Amino acid sequence: MMFIELFVSEAALTPEGRRRVARRLGVLQEMTAGTPEEGEGEVMAPRSAAVAAAMFQVVVHEPEIWVASERVLTTQDPPRCLVRVHVPGPWRKDMSETLIAYATRIVSEELDDGDRPYQEPTVQVHVVGLTEGSIGLLGKAHTSNDLVEMLSEPYEADAAEGKALRDPKCGVLVPLDESTATVRLDGELYAFCCRGCREEFLEKRGQRPA
Repeated sequence: MMFIELFVSEAALTPEGRRRVARRLGVLQEMTAGTPEEGEGEVMAPRSAAVAAAMFQVVVHEPEIWVASERVLTTQDPPRCLVRVHVPGPWRKDMSETLIAYATRIVSEELDDGDRPYQEPTVQVHVVGLTEGSIGLLGKAHTSNDLVEMLSEPYEADAAEGKALRDPKCGVLVPLDESTATVRLDGELYAFCCRGCREEFLEKRGQRPA
C-alpha cells in the first residue's frame, strides 16, 4: 500500500539519523499526526491500522554521486534529501498534501538546520501514483478497491451486526464507537475513517462541517 524510498546525500544524516527517519516514515501514526496548530490529527481504526502498517515499507539510499545546482555535491554543501512515496494511483491526489507535509517534517527534524527545507529546495518529496492493477500482494495484482477491502476486512463481522458502516467517501468500513467521525443527514447516519473524509463529504452535499 505504501512503499517509501529515502535518498540522502553523503553525510546528510548520521547512520543512526537515517534509521530514525526511516522508522518514523514507516509509522502510520506519524503520517496522520497533526501539526501543533491542527491538534492531534487523524487516527485510523485500530484493526484497519494494523493491516495498513503491515503494507508499509521503507528503504534508504545514499547515492555515491549527487548533482545539484549543476555541480557534484560535497560534504560541505547543505544536505539534500529526496523522499519518494509510492501509492495507488487513485489515492495520489487526495494524499499528496498530507504525505508531503509529513515526510518534510520528519526529515527536517533530523537535520542540523531544520528550517532550511522550508526556505530552500533541499528536501523534495515525490508522490508517485501507481497504475491500477500494478501493485502485487500475496502473489497477485491488487487494485485500489482491493486494498480498501483489505482495510475493511477486520470490521466485516461488526458491519453485519450493525456496529460498523462504510465510509461514503473512501469506502472503508468504520467501527461505530466514540472516536468515529460521524454525521446524520436527513435521518441517515454516516461514518467516516477520518475528519478529512467527513469534511469532503459534507462539502459535496453543500453542508458546512461542524
